[in-house]
Amino acid sequence: MTLSCCEQLRRATPACPSVLLVFGGGKHAPDVILETIADLYPQSSIVGGACAGIIVAEGSSCSGSEIGMVAFIAPEFAPVVHCVDLLAHGDLEAGRRLGRLVRDRHAADAAVLLLYDSVLSFQPRRLHSAGLLLQGFQAEWPGGMTAMGGGLLTDLNLTDGWVFLDGKVKRHAALALVFPESVTADAIILRAARPISSFMTVTRIEGAEIFTLDGRRALDVVEDHLDAPLTDTAGHPHRIMTLGLKLGEQWENGTPDDYVNRLIVTADRARGSITLFEPDFYEGALVQLMQNDPAMMLDMARERVAAATTRRDGERQPFLRLYVDCAGRASAMSGTLVEEADIVAAALPDDTPFLGFYSGVEIAPLCGRSRPLDWTGVLATYSVGG
Repeated sequence: MTLSCCEQLRRATPACPSVLLVFGGGKHAPDVILETIADLYPQSSIVGGACAGIIVAEGSSCSGSEIGMVAFIAPEFAPVVHCVDLLAHGDLEAGRRLGRLVRDRHAADAAVLLLYDSVLSFQPRRLHSAGLLLQGFQAEWPGGMTAMGGGLLTDLNLTDGWVFLDGKVKRHAALALVFPESVTADAIILRAARPISSFMTVTRIEGAEIFTLDGRRALDVVEDHLDAPLTDTAGHPHRIMTLGLKLGEQWENGTPDDYVNRLIVTADRARGSITLFEPDFYEGALVQLMQNDPAMMLDMARERVAAATTRRDGERQPFLRLYVDCAGRASAMSGTLVEEADIVAAALPDDTPFLGFYSGVEIAPLCGRSRPLDWTGVLATYSVGG
C-alpha cells in the first residue's frame, strides 16, 4: 500500500517537492512510510503523522491502511516547518517553545497549520492537551496568533499517535507549518451537537475531571438527564455525549455555532465523576449537556460547504483545501448511513486540490482566537493572489 501510494505520487509529481505533508493510518509501520517516501524524494522535508482515516474527493476510509499526501513544489505555496518534541514534559511549555520559534521568523498574521501527537500515555490512557498547547503558543504573540490544525492519532480507539519530524518518527511532538506572507487561510466549522439541558454550574473540577455539577455528583446529574446509564462497568460511554460551554451572552438565544463542546471520554462511578477530552473547563463555568445530532451534522455539510467555498470574481485563488474531521463523525462512531466527509467532498465547487484526515481534536479560530474543538469538522482553504 505504501509503495503503491508513492508510485502514484511519483507519477503525479516528477519534480522534487520542497515539503511533503503526509498522513498515514494506524496499520502502517510509520518508519516504513517515512523510509519509502524518503527513498523517492531524499531532498524533500517530510512532515505530518498518524491519522484515523483519510478523506479524498473520491471518498473516505478509516480502515487504517490509508495514506494521504500533499506535495508543495512552488516556493510561493510551501510552508516553513517548525517543530518541538517536548510535549511529554508539558503541553504548555512545548506550546511556548513552538510559539517562540514561529515568532522569531514570521509575522503575526501568517497562516499556520498546527499538528501534534494526541496520545500522552497508553496505560493509563491520557491525551495531550490541545488547549494548553495553544495557550502556550499564543502567549508568545502580544496580539495573539490564529492557527488551524488538529491532533494526530492512529485509529478511532485513540490507540496511539506519532509525528514525522526531522526525518524521524517521533512521539510527543508538535509541528507548526507557517505559510508564506502571500498565503491566506479561511476556515468554516461544521458542527453536530445541540443542548438537551439547562445551564449547570461546574462546582468541582480537577484538570479534565469534573466531580460535581450544581453541587451534585456529575455522573448522577448527566444520567438523570439521560434517564439511563452513561457508561459500562469499565467507564466507557454507551453513547456520544458532550458538555458545551456557550460563548458570548449566556442568556441570549444561541445556535450550535456559539458553543465550545468537550466530549465525555470516561466516567468513574465510584467517584461520581466524568472526564472530558480537554482540561480547559473551570469551576464556575456554566455548561449544558449536548447531544450529538447526526441529521444536523449531515445537513450542515450539505448547506455550508458549497456556499462557503464558491469563488467569486476578483477573489483570491485557492490552491489547497484541508479538512480536519473529528474521528467521531465517521459513520462507525456517529451511526449515520452515509459518511459526512463524503458529503463535504462532494459539495466542494471546484477542482482545488483537497485532502482530509480524521483527527482527535480540531483547531480553528473562534471568537477571536484559536481554540480546540470536539465533534466538529474544520475545512481550511489556503489561497494566494487577488
